[in-house]
Amino acid sequence: MARPKKIEKQPRPIRLYAYVSEEERVRIMEAADLVDMKVSVYLRMVALSQQIRPAKSRQAQELVQTLSRLGADLNRVGNNVNQLAHAANREKFPKEHELLEAKAALEGVLDQITDTIKDI
Repeated sequence: MARPKKIEKQPRPIRLYAYVSEEERVRIMEAADLVDMKVSVYLRMVALSQQIRPAKSRQAQELVQTLSRLGADLNRVGNNVNQLAHAANREKFPKEHELLEAKAALEGVLDQITDTIKDI
């Protein structure tokens, strides 16, 4: 195995060694992975008592995407309801099927939001 190339002007040229059990090694690696850090950076921050912020989990990212999509859906339904209200104010009352469609769309988006919140 070839020796790795030396990094020019390495900011941290001193290497420390620590002995850990296999269980501790796994726990350290999992903890570093959880916050999306290299093990050396994670250990340095823990040792120097710097605050470590957890990385966004995949579940949180998916939740944000789902809520964003639902927000866009809700906005579209709101625009439809607003158009119906303007028509009613001009005494051009919308037809019953238009009102029922808007109501069904609004209920559908609200159901999706409720289901998403229950999954949290």
